[in-house]
Amino acid sequence: MNDDFLFQDEAPSAPTRPEFPQKPWLILIVDDDPEVHAMTRLVMKKFSYHGRPVQFLSAYSAEEALQILRTDPGIAMILLDVVMETDDAGLRLVPRIREELNNDAVRIILRTGQPGQAPEDAVIHGYDINDYKAKTELTAQKLGTATVAALRSYEHITMLQRSRRGMERIIEASTNLFNLRAVDHFAEAVIQELARVLDVPQDGLVCVPRGAARADAQILAGAGTYAGTTGMRLAAAVSGELSDKILAVLREREHHHEDGLLILWLKTNDGRDAVACIHTGRELDELERRLAEVLGSKIAIGFDNLHLYDQLKKAHKATVIALAGLAEYKDPEGGGDHVLRLSRLITEVAFLLRTDPAYADRIDDEFLDLITMGSMLYDIGMVAVPDRIIAKQGDLDEDERKIMEAHCERGAALLEKASRMVEGSNYLSFGAAIARAHQERWDGSGYPHGLKGEEIPLAARIVAVADVFDALTHKRSWREAVPVAEALRRIEAGSGTLFDPGVVQAFFKAMGGRGRMR
Repeated sequence: MNDDFLFQDEAPSAPTRPEFPQKPWLILIVDDDPEVHAMTRLVMKKFSYHGRPVQFLSAYSAEEALQILRTDPGIAMILLDVVMETDDAGLRLVPRIREELNNDAVRIILRTGQPGQAPEDAVIHGYDINDYKAKTELTAQKLGTATVAALRSYEHITMLQRSRRGMERIIEASTNLFNLRAVDHFAEAVIQELARVLDVPQDGLVCVPRGAARADAQILAGAGTYAGTTGMRLAAAVSGELSDKILAVLREREHHHEDGLLILWLKTNDGRDAVACIHTGRELDELERRLAEVLGSKIAIGFDNLHLYDQLKKAHKATVIALAGLAEYKDPEGGGDHVLRLSRLITEVAFLLRTDPAYADRIDDEFLDLITMGSMLYDIGMVAVPDRIIAKQGDLDEDERKIMEAHCERGAALLEKASRMVEGSNYLSFGAAIARAHQERWDGSGYPHGLKGEEIPLAARIVAVADVFDALTHKRSWREAVPVAEALRRIEAGSGTLFDPGVVQAFFKAMGGRGRMR
């Protein structure tokens, strides 16, 4: 093959910028002539584009080139010979790059010493290449010009691809974040998703300002270097330099992205604001900064949503407590804070029951949240029971007992009607199930439907034990309070007949934790 004119002498070009310690552009030379590799490296050794030098990889056959491309997809440009192991080996490589490797970004410049074997017009139209050069015309100057054009094109294409991938990740991250309802879990996810979008390690923290002066902040979540700092004051958990930078972002309300550090100011609607800080380990380019800021705006919306959700949740709780108070008016001897006291005990028992493998798959964070509030409404049906029956001393007659027992269904119906105004599981629907079944018994001897064993909702089984204990240990007009030890004995005696044995076991653990068990 005649390559005497591969690089013709031309006037010296303008001095190029010195090499920078930046990631180089990768260029793959595919040619079966070692001299072509050597000459290309020689004339391009001082070449740089946008301050980045080039690094050459060499392949001496189409198959070797394919293997390199498989293992290093970051190659920006290929200088490809046509004639190698076969007369059209270079041409056959092109569709394999585009279709088999699905690589549309790499720029391919076809070089040939025998243009007649691969006519330019046919090749340009028939193959997905970006330039065609006869080796006799490819001077050092023209090679540099062709390389700049190819790298510019590659840069634009990869920028678009990165933008698309970045936005896809942001959309996915937003979905992941907006599904969270606890601020600590949300803050942890912020670090994870920010690191994923920027493709950097999870090494950072999320914090909110403390006090009107914003002289310090509280860490909501930390990862990597800052693992274990959740809940700590910023000044006590990080270096003074980093603390100063984070607090400056909060005061000045501007992002910081220097020295391998990204600090995002997260602007919220009510002015509370927050900061997400992550060590990137490198300088972010303009696209990465824009993506981070877009994600930051989504994170800020997430914080706003969390605040609104928290306010709505508090409003729901206030409504539940108000409704529960109606039932307490019918039972003035219940101890004043009867429903709150009972709710705390029920939640403690449910939490301990979660450690039992037989129940663990049915008790998650949502269950604990719902039973805490829903259990307050278990006796709401008592508002429909006449005072004369509630206050009666002595046994109820048959009609009075029927009216009393009807409070379970009446309470459930009341709560179910209200719950239909809210989609999905909520305090009201959960409370309805408890109201209906809290008087059912493990052996089927309860009311209103004689359910037994696992037929009884788990929440109602928990409430049944706690309700009986609380009722026994508090004075009523017709009897004195039963000593705690005696109440515990009766609960234990009812295990397996009146009460779920597993719930009783968790209940006794809760009592032991309060120092009530001997």
